[in-house]
Amino acid sequence: MEFVKLCESVLDLDPMIRFVTIFDMKGKIIQSKHREGLTGLLNKKESHKSINEILISNKTHLELSNKYGKEGYSISVFEKIVRMTTPLDKKHILYVTTDIDVDPFTIINKVTKLLEK
Repeated sequence: MEFVKLCESVLDLDPMIRFVTIFDMKGKIIQSKHREGLTGLLNKKESHKSINEILISNKTHLELSNKYGKEGYSISVFEKIVRMTTPLDKKHILYVTTDIDVDPFTIINKVTKLLEK
């Protein structure tokens, strides 16, 4: 999978998308892209904390998946951003943030359709 192109394609889906990153199951950032002109809300250390939080949640989902099925995506709504994650494969997770004034299901549906191609 071409991760550079994927990040660019996701960012192009909607002007409300702020940030796109792909990381592996060890928390290593493989590829990342943010909307031009925007400043990230988190510094590098905080970004890694956020990724670790997602990995812990993902591990729990995997452990329970035999009970309720495979995870499709997760959406977290905060005061300043919406954070969406979806597994790309067994080794990578796609992490997308948007502005708060967005319908997250519209964005995640666009992302899901893009990933199906």
